[in-house]
Amino acid sequence: MKKLILFFTLLAFGNILHAQTWEPMESLPGGAADARHHPITFSFDGFGYLLAGAVNGDEANDFMRYEASTDTWESLPNFPGAARSFSYGTSRGSKAYVGFGGADGVPFKDLWEYDTETEEWTELADCPCVPRYHPAFIQLDDKIYIGLGNNPSNLQDWWEYDITTDSWTEKEDLPGPARHHPYYFGIDGIAYVGLGHGNSIGGNLSVFTDFYKYDPSTEEWTQLNDFPGEGRVAGTQFDYNGKGYVLSGDGDDHSFMEEGEFWEYETQSDEWTQLTSHPGSSRWAPGNFIIDNYVYFMCGLSDMQLESDMMRFELQPLATSTDEITAASINVYPNPAKSFININTDILQFSEIRLMNSQSQLVQTIRSKQVTLDDMPSGMYFLQFIKDEVIYTEKIMVIN
Repeated sequence: MKKLILFFTLLAFGNILHAQTWEPMESLPGGAADARHHPITFSFDGFGYLLAGAVNGDEANDFMRYEASTDTWESLPNFPGAARSFSYGTSRGSKAYVGFGGADGVPFKDLWEYDTETEEWTELADCPCVPRYHPAFIQLDDKIYIGLGNNPSNLQDWWEYDITTDSWTEKEDLPGPARHHPYYFGIDGIAYVGLGHGNSIGGNLSVFTDFYKYDPSTEEWTQLNDFPGEGRVAGTQFDYNGKGYVLSGDGDDHSFMEEGEFWEYETQSDEWTQLTSHPGSSRWAPGNFIIDNYVYFMCGLSDMQLESDMMRFELQPLATSTDEITAASINVYPNPAKSFININTDILQFSEIRLMNSQSQLVQTIRSKQVTLDDMPSGMYFLQFIKDEVIYTEKIMVIN
């Protein structure tokens, strides 16, 4: 039985503002010797993780961890799978999933689970699909969605992996053109994917701006508004606080852009907003992870060199609101709890309630005034109560 301990600390926050500067952080520990493109990245509980990628032209299986509180890196035992590049990873809670990509011209279709608490790797069932380089790789709750990529031609198939049963199921293909190295993220149970590199037509490159969403509950695809910037491929992406983000990459000529453009996607309005570009040119195949309300951005190939540096950007600085609220306004109980927790918001009317994990990734959107949450994986969570432009936050710790 899971045990939930609620820390009843209620915070009221004001309007969301975006920071306007990028801050340099500690580079990878080996400096230029660790420079790489296509690193696999994820985060959990104040730590960022980075492994594999192409290190100065050779596929790697090294593994390292970054501690945000001290701005330091440490080496971990090597990833036990094959060295690789053009691969991806994802995490929701204390476990991360890594797979696909390839090495020495051989693509993979494997999948691995990493437990950040036990620091152990487990090899999972191979995908019955075609092995591939740089696919979309999206986790939604206890499902992972893999699709697109290339081997060697571009693909548009779509597969669902069930974490609880260690099994794969083929789903409906992406309705748009086949492509590799797309941008993607998962928000509120919906997968979003698009952009990327398609097949050349008449000798001309096809770098896309189209964008789609996949709803697992209906197994249907919907085409969304096109991305408003130039077509792009081979950047990095993430979701945070219910919004999606596209960061850096190559432009529509599959070469560097003058700036490392940064865009935010709002799912409800289907609109994009450009944020502050990272310093220097754009980068091909960088990585990122989220810790607290910062995105940490690292590595990739710039117009100058293969990079090993890291910088961060504050996504959501929050100013304290003068609005009054008392603990009685939000009733979250029992305290401590055993296997479930009730949320009652009878007094204040909230437009939305969000359950976020410790990496500030959206786990679930709650639209009812009364709800019970149960069977939550261990870890730290935050309940965000949205009212007008104010966010009220409570911290929850789940201990198995």
